[in-house]
Amino acid sequence: MKRTLAVVLLLLLPFAIARYASFRQSSAMRARSAGGPSDEILVGVAWPFADNQDGMDNGLILAQEEINARGLLGKPIRLLMRDDHMDREESRRLAVEFSRNPSMVATIGYYDDKFAARASAIFEDTGLLHIVAGANNTYMTTRGFRYLIRSVLPNDRIAHSVARLCTDRGYRNFAMVAEDGPFGEDLMFQAGTALGSLNASTVYQSTYIPGEVDFRQTVDELKEAGGDVILFLGLEHEGATFIKAARGMGLQTPIVGAFSDTPEMHEIAGPLLNGVMFYEIYDVNSPSPENREFVARYRHRFGEDPEPYAAQGYDALRILAKAIRTTGSTNPLDLAYAIRYMDRWEGANGSYKFDSTGELEDKDLYLKMFREGGKPVVIATAHPVPPAPPVHDQLAVPY
Repeated sequence: MKRTLAVVLLLLLPFAIARYASFRQSSAMRARSAGGPSDEILVGVAWPFADNQDGMDNGLILAQEEINARGLLGKPIRLLMRDDHMDREESRRLAVEFSRNPSMVATIGYYDDKFAARASAIFEDTGLLHIVAGANNTYMTTRGFRYLIRSVLPNDRIAHSVARLCTDRGYRNFAMVAEDGPFGEDLMFQAGTALGSLNASTVYQSTYIPGEVDFRQTVDELKEAGGDVILFLGLEHEGATFIKAARGMGLQTPIVGAFSDTPEMHEIAGPLLNGVMFYEIYDVNSPSPENREFVARYRHRFGEDPEPYAAQGYDALRILAKAIRTTGSTNPLDLAYAIRYMDRWEGANGSYKFDSTGELEDKDLYLKMFREGGKPVVIATAHPVPPAPPVHDQLAVPY
């Protein structure tokens, strides 16, 4: 057996060496390209546009139009937007496509934690700046990557805020249902740690594999567990499916979800969403001047209110433009360090300040509730409190 394994490894070695050499060559070509003449600033975007329909594309387009109207080193920004369809292989293919384009300066995305973790390793090998605008796994910024920036809150900070929001509402006994993988399991671990620090109890935990999930047994177990509230730590398709199963089987325990308000949620769960809570990273009614100006421009351009990821995309591209303007460079490493050490910056979605690892330091988090026949409303806000140092459960992040 060992001899067979050794033979297989020897056979695979040339392919691994060739792949590594190809990536290193891409990094060198990108560095040369950044120092040479070019007529545009190329930015790749990987996102599940069709599945989410969350305004990410519109936010990026609005920022692009504003930046290009003002001018940036005399060059226009061009966005190469690609849909990863929430598919593992397509997300990897896009990461390789972007990394092998020596003219590309930066990428923005991904939404799924598994995809983001793997893509960030590819981008690191090829010297391509990666601004993570959607993935939250705590572990991502602990690998010493130089080209990684995260403009969205990590799970450890989210968990502390969600724990405070829930305990402030009087919940003490928590049941948790989490997606099996780097996002859900990490968030469940971080939530358990945060709840423990607030003297709250975890009475039930379970995980599920994303896909076509039958939650009936889980609902039966939750009825027996008797928690005050259920934390559903997964994305939209399974979240809506769970709500439909829970309410359909008579389980009326309050639910707080990690999902967002997307068309898919309404298509699956419909009126059963009424009263369900979820946390969100953005409030369209935030009174800050930056947000009011963004909302007005967005409404004028697209005829509707911006969703949270519209604000995320808008701010991510403007942060990149600020770094380019500050450094006078399109070298990805110059930009990564400029972002990490820039002064606190106010965007549409609040305040941005990064640490030396590229991690976003703090942010408000909003607890929202679905209302029948209307838009979800903000029912509470968690303002940032410096958390304890991140705790890791040694969960492997595949990349």
